[in-house]
Amino acid sequence: MLVTRRAPYNSAMRRSPVKWAVAVTVSALMTAVAACSSNSPTPTTTLPAASTSIPRVDDGTLTIGVLTPQGSANADIGEAIKTGVTLAVEDINNAGGYGGKSVVLVPADEGVAGVGVDPAISSLLGRNVDAIVGPASSLNALTGLGEIVNAGVVACSPTASASLLDDFPDRGLFFRTIPSDTLQAAAIAEAVDRTGVSKATVAFIDDDYGQAFADHVATFLRRKGILQNDPVPFSSNNQSISAAAKMVASTAAGVVVVIGDATSGPVMLEEIDKAAGPTPPIYVINDAMRRPTASAEPMGGSLAARVTGVSPVAYSTDPQFLLPLGPDPANSSPYASNAFDCVNLIALAALAAKSTQPTAIAAEIPAVSDGGTPCMSFADCRTDIDAGSNINYDGPGGTLTIGSNGDLSSALFELFGFDQTGRDFNKSIVMVHA
Repeated sequence: MLVTRRAPYNSAMRRSPVKWAVAVTVSALMTAVAACSSNSPTPTTTLPAASTSIPRVDDGTLTIGVLTPQGSANADIGEAIKTGVTLAVEDINNAGGYGGKSVVLVPADEGVAGVGVDPAISSLLGRNVDAIVGPASSLNALTGLGEIVNAGVVACSPTASASLLDDFPDRGLFFRTIPSDTLQAAAIAEAVDRTGVSKATVAFIDDDYGQAFADHVATFLRRKGILQNDPVPFSSNNQSISAAAKMVASTAAGVVVVIGDATSGPVMLEEIDKAAGPTPPIYVINDAMRRPTASAEPMGGSLAARVTGVSPVAYSTDPQFLLPLGPDPANSSPYASNAFDCVNLIALAALAAKSTQPTAIAAEIPAVSDGGTPCMSFADCRTDIDAGSNINYDGPGGTLTIGSNGDLSSALFELFGFDQTGRDFNKSIVMVHA
């Protein structure tokens, strides 16, 4: 966990230590987790049955659980979430905490998608947390969110983007500071529209995640008047990819949208290009196919020049927020600002509600992010709340507005390309509204 000291975000107040409560140990954890967009098939989700939550005792202490993947393939995401949460709570506690008491954090290892999340959630609920930052993984959110909302606890995920969560029956208790893949689908349609090509083909990974994503892309393409061939599903095995690539190539579309995961998606691109012959298409791809590391495998120069990717903006550009994140926050702290925002929204909503009751907090989260006096730090926002003003919290990631459905009503997306080494780079930024 990063412990570098810094000036409080947009504040001049002095540091104070963050209070971390010791969480129940979660054993038998695996070594991989789906972090943002799902990179593996999404399970059929059993939705929570309607129930009436028993009112909780308001003990005057705001206790926040933190679900992060630890020691797995996505430990960097977990560390970034912990960093963002820690920085936010340091600022809150330096500004007096909630009701004069320090906010308490209870960490738990999210574990492998659909495997470690249930005992981790149970451990947090057993500590009577008022809110949870997480789950980080879309798969884990689909698997474990029912348990959280059935317990009447607020959840705010900084990274679970799957569009399957858009209509989850969360009883108004689930929020996201990462844009839904539904918004990413709108950004993908915008990227296609910018090519000037009038007809497109959508190829997608053949699971619940890919199907839902592709359906939203098709909807937004229709809204822009872009004609479409029949969509083409593919699975991760080579035989399926080869057959699907030939089918895509046979459509002779000017633009091909590929919705894939980090493994099969790039293979699909290469196979379509091979099958397309002398007139290969332009490609638009989703965020799972980013290659941010210097060790990324290069793609052919001709192909790379025709690929545009679409990804939520994952890194804050605020120099004050970036200061404690190390020399290269773009490699070490993806979505730290999203986690920072989750904590601030929860704490500010508790202040506005004058309660740590989760239902009261949840009711105030959309309100503190929209329609009031703009403020960028807990301390400044608290001053406005104490003065009786409505607030509009905007954190280090920029404009932040949570809609009544718990999702971002607008978001910034990067349009990225690939250089000759195979590493992705940012081309431009596009704002998309729900």
